Amino acid sequence: MAFTLADILCFLKTYDERMYPVWPVINTERIIAAFRHDWDNPELCALVFAVCAGTGAQLQFNSYAQEWSAVRTPRGNDSMALEDRFAVEAERYRSKYDYRESTTTEAILVPLFLHFYYGAKGKKQTTSFLLREAVTLCQLTGLDKEETYRGLNPEDESCRRRTFWLLYVTERGHAMQQGTRICLAKTISLPSDDSQNKPHVLQAFNTLVHLFASVDGVLVDHETGTKGQCQRYSIEMLSQLQHKLRHHDQWPVEWTEAQRGDIAMTQQWLRILVWQLSLRNISMSSKPADDSMSFTYPARVSKDALCSISTVHVDALVAHGPGMARQTLHELCCYLVKLNNNCEDLDWLRKRLTDFNVLFQRVRELPAISELPYDESDLASTSPLPSDP
Repeated sequence: MAFTLADILCFLKTYDERMYPVWPVINTERIIAAFRHDWDNPELCALVFAVCAGTGAQLQFNSYAQEWSAVRTPRGNDSMALEDRFAVEAERYRSKYDYRESTTTEAILVPLFLHFYYGAKGKKQTTSFLLREAVTLCQLTGLDKEETYRGLNPEDESCRRRTFWLLYVTERGHAMQQGTRICLAKTISLPSDDSQNKPHVLQAFNTLVHLFASVDGVLVDHETGTKGQCQRYSIEMLSQLQHKLRHHDQWPVEWTEAQRGDIAMTQQWLRILVWQLSLRNISMSSKPADDSMSFTYPARVSKDALCSISTVHVDALVAHGPGMARQTLHELCCYLVKLNNNCEDLDWLRKRLTDFNVLFQRVRELPAISELPYDESDLASTSPLPSDP
């Protein structure tokens, strides 16, 4: 075997410390105890390995965390990274039981974590199939119906509600990036209790859910697919949505950097997507009453993004995943470069999208950002950009 029990426990501990705030569905103490006691259970083993695979791929240990080099170093002649080994094991254990007929929460979580793994690896079709499988199992087991939760103990109820809402958020993020249809709707209440005594995790998680829910019917549509009908759009509706997306209360100090980074990147990404929608369907102006209806609005979003994430460590942004973070920064940079009419900067920025600190320094120097007036009403709860050293 290319890994040890210590490797498995190490990855599960990392999930608990860094990924649980983003994917709050696995009680690691409970799953480790069950794994030690019942390691012959193929569904349990599949879940353990899927969580390890998803965690390792999402955090990109090889690229961003030098302290993990020993964990990821191949043993002997094995050139496969540990998270890849874990993914293989998860698939192997799934083949040992009739997982399609399973009605457990684990049956939903295994393909969901494999979706995270393959998504980080850039396997678009595989990740789409796995997400649809998880969503279908969620519906077949009734997690989208309130009556399913009657009579459950508080811990199981909370876990299943969090599983549903994580799928809800994941399905929408995937649909916006890949153009796939969505299946889940807001049919149950949000979780109100965290069995692991981490109330700040649920508070941030529910905030993320509200962000995605706010664009239902605009960026995603449960009935017609990933985009609503053009005739539904109006300046008033899109302007109100932009105002809602750019506003947030002061984030509690208990929130982790991963949570702040997750919400900040999602917030700015959705603002850009709504602006793109406005550009295609609304007559914009160079000097509108609402700057969200202007051609230069990406400059405002870029500045807000820099304000929001300039105090977040790069590892926290990595926990958000390579897909949306990279896409958000790429789109912001492309619009900024167009505003500044500098193709050399576009090439420079494309090559350095993963070098966040250098990227911030260069983006702040672009006229579209440096000349943008600071609007206290828009950024009342965010800190100004740090000054250059």
